[in-house]
Amino acid sequence: MRDVAAILVAGGASVRFGSRKQFELIGDLPMYQYVARTFSHVESTRTIIVVGPFADIGEMGAGMRSLNLPVNWNVVAGGETRQESVENGLRALHDDEIKIAIVHDVARALVDEVLIRSVIEAIREHGAAAACIEVVDTIKRAEKDEIIETIPRENLWRAQTPQGAKIELLRDAYTAAREANFQGTDDAQLLERIGVHPAIVRGSEMNFKITYPSDLERMRSIILHRGFLRE
Repeated sequence: MRDVAAILVAGGASVRFGSRKQFELIGDLPMYQYVARTFSHVESTRTIIVVGPFADIGEMGAGMRSLNLPVNWNVVAGGETRQESVENGLRALHDDEIKIAIVHDVARALVDEVLIRSVIEAIREHGAAAACIEVVDTIKRAEKDEIIETIPRENLWRAQTPQGAKIELLRDAYTAAREANFQGTDDAQLLERIGVHPAIVRGSEMNFKITYPSDLERMRSIILHRGFLRE
């Protein structure tokens, strides 16, 4: 049943990274193409929307065409924030056969098909879901580089992507946030605001976010030592 749209967020300015990280190579593919190919291998994926910087839409479109993916796809321009970019991706979905929308940050380039499928299945069962990692470290709150208190780590999770929901729920969450001029940090937070509580799907430490150049080197080292690239 191909009824899932994947919105791949690749529109950030990469200020902390220092260059356009979505174009950094993983093997012989730019990061956004590598991630798009991973999602295309998931059987229920019907459509992939890549949300990129306006100036790069033409280049990204050409790159996506070169992949010859077995799914529908489109490249659309992002907004000033991640939230606006995701909403632009949602606006690009016009296929009535799409029942679920999942959102993934391209910077989490090592996401695997098992995790994607698990999030989709949790959405089918619960209406919404998010990949998360349980907090195992002791958490401190600090002010001016001084520890103020220790925060109990029970029931704390680190959010990852993919995250998503039944498509109408996700659209409602984004519409409500825009109308309230509310800026959230992820999709799950916007769903929480309208009373939807996403199910937790256990994520993976391999699904880390590439934020700094050292993260890219870590990712390439992992690939090198494992001796594989996903086809």
